[in-house]
Amino acid sequence: MTGPTEGLRRVLDEVGARPFSTGDPKLDGLAPSLVLEPEDAESCAHAMALCHQESLALVPVGGATRLDVGNAPSRLDVYLSTAALEGVEDYIPGDLTVAVRAGTPLATLQGALAEEGQFLPVEPPLADRATVGGILAFGEPGLRRRPGARPRDLLLGFEAVLADGTPFKSGGRVVKNVSGYELVKLLVGSAGTLAVLTRAFLRVRALPEAKATVAGDYRRASEAAAAYRDVLRAPAAPEMAALLNPTRAGSDRWRLMLRYEGLREEAEEGAAEARRRIGPRAVAEASDEEWEAIADFPAVPAAETTLVLRGQAVPARSFDLAELWRDGGPLVALPDSGLVYSHTEDPEALADRLEQAGRLGAHVVLERAPAAIKQDRDVFGELPAGFELMRAIKDKLDPRGILSPGRFVGRI
Repeated sequence: MTGPTEGLRRVLDEVGARPFSTGDPKLDGLAPSLVLEPEDAESCAHAMALCHQESLALVPVGGATRLDVGNAPSRLDVYLSTAALEGVEDYIPGDLTVAVRAGTPLATLQGALAEEGQFLPVEPPLADRATVGGILAFGEPGLRRRPGARPRDLLLGFEAVLADGTPFKSGGRVVKNVSGYELVKLLVGSAGTLAVLTRAFLRVRALPEAKATVAGDYRRASEAAAAYRDVLRAPAAPEMAALLNPTRAGSDRWRLMLRYEGLREEAEEGAAEARRRIGPRAVAEASDEEWEAIADFPAVPAAETTLVLRGQAVPARSFDLAELWRDGGPLVALPDSGLVYSHTEDPEALADRLEQAGRLGAHVVLERAPAAIKQDRDVFGELPAGFELMRAIKDKLDPRGILSPGRFVGRI
């Protein structure tokens, strides 16, 4: 086995890598020596095979919108950029399916789909920069939490490359049986620790004819919870729902926001019924820009020192967790999924927030934290049930531990 310096030189010479530059993002203060920029699946496989032979630690990077999420890598030699793996390839509007390369920005894909009156129903943070591969790697649907709008629901199949450079496929344009489907589920949310996605087959939807937002202001989160439960008893359910604490809302009130989409008549009727149920607490409608700002909230900290916490509660308890976390910084809760995102500039508040979440049976992930805090704790918290199976899968697919080493749950 050659030494790491010689190994890096070999990769640099054989696959046209370039040195890390000041314009590239660092990862928890760490910088790789090289940046690989494969132009197709074949060159991606070759580059990864070389890294595997030289035991070089490799982290895939798309739009770098969620690079802060996860533990600090235990080692870092190479970034594998998917920027050149871009393009919408095989789009059949009549089938509501599209094949797209992994490095394609979501905005590019949405633009191509919009020409046919369609879209991919995901609202991840920083959607103008997020790539298809990154969205699938982290499994984040953003604000759209209703059934059928999660990345794992939209992914029909994919092509990817294992750590040793072996290309493989799972699923396809249309899933007619269960063959390969569990592998699709396995890849989504694995955060670049099992394979590097090169191509995805996705299910798309027709663009909504109309959108309508209703919002209400409340003194307490419990009042907003009661209003939300009442709204859910109406015939039409909102496509998106968000709760903002007073700091995030810029007032002394909690704000509950609901968005209805679909045919013009159903969107308008759904919003009208919600407005009737909210009554005098209803406030002015929100713009698309306001919803985009809410979607971006987990990925846009106020400062380098900002702690971003993601609490996962039973959906019915998300309002309770939001109330416990009310003070100390802006907060956004997504009651459909039970997720509560909280920003704070006070690291001393971390222990209290973890204890408060524990009382509700909620799990907390540190979405973003200064390097010093990440050194002391696993940002994913306590190990989940089935962790040993996760470790076994990682060891099987990446026996040398070169893909995003140490970044995932349990530092695998």
